[in-house]
Amino acid sequence: MYKNPFYLAEIQIRNCQAELLINDVPCFDSYKEGGTAVDWPINEYILNSGRQFYTINVNCFENENKISKYASIDFKITVRDAFDFSIPKQIIKQHLKISFEEKDIQIYSTGGFFEAQIPYTLEGWANSFSFSDYVNGNNTIKQKLFNELEEYYELFHQIIKNRDTNKYNLINSQRFEEITTAFYLIKEEKESRKNTILNSSKQDVHKIDFSNYSLKFYGNKNQLVGIKIKDQPCGFVFENQEGMIITELALFHQKNNENKLSLIR
Repeated sequence: MYKNPFYLAEIQIRNCQAELLINDVPCFDSYKEGGTAVDWPINEYILNSGRQFYTINVNCFENENKISKYASIDFKITVRDAFDFSIPKQIIKQHLKISFEEKDIQIYSTGGFFEAQIPYTLEGWANSFSFSDYVNGNNTIKQKLFNELEEYYELFHQIIKNRDTNKYNLINSQRFEEITTAFYLIKEEKESRKNTILNSSKQDVHKIDFSNYSLKFYGNKNQLVGIKIKDQPCGFVFENQEGMIITELALFHQKNNENKLSLIR
């Protein structure tokens, strides 16, 4: 029905913190008090056609001892054509409304499955090294990953400060190719994006103390790794002189034939 199917996670979050994962990869999160409503593209988290799954994790705010009884989440997954708006959008998954009126809990998790059909296949992290044996406890592999990500943090800091587009595109090459494929960009559009990818970045930024970060693993076999600070998405966080927080989203994997991390999402 759709030549270029474009999948969206439509989520409305009220009076709670929430995180959405598609195929066990962080997709969208909301940490601010009040309400949030977004239609979030999820094609880049779908590597191939077939059965996909989603997870919704919910937390209370830091100043609360449980999730508010006024908290709720509405969630559905829809699909439309990326370019032909004459074809109606379809709801392919409608999750039952999540309500906390009768739940006396601090954290909550739920999820489900949906079917997706896409005209491309992304390798992504499907054949990457699994860190499952190293997720729990302290070990040398986790320390190595943490050190490697700290080096990447410094590298991204220098790239942003200097607006080094060539170096950014080199690091970003696999992620860029897969995401732009998932968004159906043609060759000319991809080249244009590469040339302007850092144009809007703020150069006067500084890093956050690295001791604030924790190591996180994602993917159905823990093939993805990143760093995260409290109430921010997984990635590298910078702050400008006005106190504005800027996050470079970043998830890494290790190809099976390599012994170092590379950027994949």
